[in-house]
Amino acid sequence: MLRILATFGLVSVLGACGYVSEYEKAVYDWEPTYCYKSIGKVVCYKEPYHRDEKRLVNYFGPDPSRYDKPEPPERAPHAPPQMVNYWVKDAEPIPRPAPTGQLANLPWLDPVQNQADTDRREYVRLNANPKGVQALLKTMGIGPDAVIVKKAVIKAAPAPQQAAVRPAPAPALQPAPKAQPKPPVIEVDVF
Repeated sequence: MLRILATFGLVSVLGACGYVSEYEKAVYDWEPTYCYKSIGKVVCYKEPYHRDEKRLVNYFGPDPSRYDKPEPPERAPHAPPQMVNYWVKDAEPIPRPAPTGQLANLPWLDPVQNQADTDRREYVRLNANPKGVQALLKTMGIGPDAVIVKKAVIKAAPAPQQAAVRPAPAPALQPAPKAQPKPPVIEVDVF
């Protein structure tokens, strides 16, 4: 019985000194590199990163199980925040009807409404000071002492006759390129 126990003990001691797998036997003497899955890529380290041992992709050198795992860090004490005697609340949103695509519901897109708003802002700006009032009256064609002034029409001088120049031909319009098909979307679950 003692002989059987001694043989079993010797085999288990020698087995512990052997390789974990045939892969480890092939890469044992290489430079140690341990690669783990990360978000979007694979990250490699010189020593095993025991925190991510379930994300191990590949390794070169000794098996990661041959390294001692570090002790887990102490948990940080949790403490609630200090009590305060006030609170802040965001303003409630103003309910508005959903836009339907009509210009009546989208006044910022209506050119007539835009022009009216621009004119109103210009009137307010010019009405802000006395010189502005005079400028406003001048733009309306009203001179000093409320006399309506006709705007002078300036006629352009006739252009001198030039030799007839044939305009360059416009480049031929090309049809728009055909729409390219969108590439397929492939979703991959990463654990």
